[in-house]
Amino acid sequence: MNNETNKIFVSPDTNIVETLKVIDESAIEIALVVDEDKKLLGTVTDGDIRRGLIKGAALSSPIYDLMNKFPITARTNATNDELLFIMLNKSIKHLPIVDKDNRPIRLVQMKDLIKQAKKPNVAVIMAGGRGSRLGELTKNLPKPMLPVGGKPIIANIAEQLCKHGFVKIYISVNYKADIIVEYFKNNPVQNADISFLHENKMLGTAGSIAMLPNSMTEPFIVVNGDILSAINYENLLDFHIRNKSGITVCAREFSFQIPYGVLKINGSKLTAIEEKPFHSIFINAGVYVMNPEIIKLIKPEEPLDMPNLIKEAADAKLDVSCFPLSDFWLDIGTPADYSKTKQNTNE
Repeated sequence: MNNETNKIFVSPDTNIVETLKVIDESAIEIALVVDEDKKLLGTVTDGDIRRGLIKGAALSSPIYDLMNKFPITARTNATNDELLFIMLNKSIKHLPIVDKDNRPIRLVQMKDLIKQAKKPNVAVIMAGGRGSRLGELTKNLPKPMLPVGGKPIIANIAEQLCKHGFVKIYISVNYKADIIVEYFKNNPVQNADISFLHENKMLGTAGSIAMLPNSMTEPFIVVNGDILSAINYENLLDFHIRNKSGITVCAREFSFQIPYGVLKINGSKLTAIEEKPFHSIFINAGVYVMNPEIIKLIKPEEPLDMPNLIKEAADAKLDVSCFPLSDFWLDIGTPADYSKTKQNTNE
């Protein structure tokens, strides 16, 4: 553990007054409650103490009574993008990093992760689809508005983009567009400049890109509105520029097991049997970088899906690259996917 983290340690029997002194002296609004072996028992913020005092707690009360006994933590091997995703998803400003024995090593603060310069590149979130595979879940709600971790999927995406400096965001909308527009009107994303691309009809997974301003000169990010990922958008953009690509497609490795014995046959003869083998393939992760000239390949107001746009770009001799994702990534396409996502985010 570092010395700065050690300064915010308190024991469970430390009283409220002494804990407030620790929090005040550290100026980071939190203390870590640890046992005699320096293992984390809980966390306490000035807000926790304030709420406790309002409910009648005495200043001499042990801080154990007010602490959060189930703090969210991360392990030492977590990347900054993973830490940021956790903090955004859980709406927390502080995240203790603990070792295998649950001893705090350091404390991560949101403000240290979001010091990113604003970029000239815009981002587009594709949110116009109906999400029909989700059945009743999207009967009255557009798919990107399904809640995950206490906020809509699309809000998580917008916040993640902003944290990497992509603050100019366009959102394409069609199905129940007013719900999405109204949400961001009432819940603005910090630092974000959000505009909407209103589709008069369903334009597929790529058609609304034609509605972007013709004045754009920098590569832009495109993200499906049903994707949750801790992707580092800066690294993605750098990869795209470094490879001089027209389009970069993010690829995610997908492994699956065939639930049968697989026969290898040569003519009519059996040469081998492989029992329930595993296979790995790369799938489209629904995140892209595109150069502005791609927009010219799309006919305004004409439906177009992304695979067709990528093919047209390749036919036009524009390089198409793949960026393999190793970060956290979840696609929400079916009720089972949505249920799994909520489980993975501990909702």
